[in-house]
Amino acid sequence: MFHPKDAAEDTHAVNLAILFFAAFAIGLSIYFHHDSGLKYWLLKAFGESGPGRTLVIIDDTPDGDKAAAHYRSDPRNTLKNMAAWANERILVEFQPAEGPAEVVAFRMQPSELIRETDGALLVTYLPLNPRIAYPTHSLAKFRLDSQILLWSLVIGCIVLVLAWRSARKWRRFRTGMRQY
Repeated sequence: MFHPKDAAEDTHAVNLAILFFAAFAIGLSIYFHHDSGLKYWLLKAFGESGPGRTLVIIDDTPDGDKAAAHYRSDPRNTLKNMAAWANERILVEFQPAEGPAEVVAFRMQPSELIRETDGALLVTYLPLNPRIAYPTHSLAKFRLDSQILLWSLVIGCIVLVLAWRSARKWRRFRTGMRQY
């Protein structure tokens, strides 16, 4: 039997379903961009720069059957940027202002290495944790990730508020229907 309030209840359910799928898409966006977006924010806000020296360039990108295993070893980075994940690993040593020398690895093309001062590569690092570091010249590559992360968080908050409001409306509607 058709009830006149069925359409109103269906509207509440559809709104919640749409908000659920929007939240899922936002969650995926945050998952893919949180590490590089946070790295960009931390290094831009609190980072210090210092000269580094390239120790070695390791070409560990296999060809053929081993390439598939290499890409599966870190599926998140492969999905995010396959071209960058296929680049060589570059080990750079730098001296933080306080503490011992650090050796960090970056994945990039050797041609991207720009030597800024006296043949040294400028490295921006976080003083509290020097393992969080990246070449200063290439740090701008993370700017888009930080903007995507920021807008994903803002839109996620809006979707959360709308979902909470929609769930309250639906609950009030169901309570009213029980009393009817």
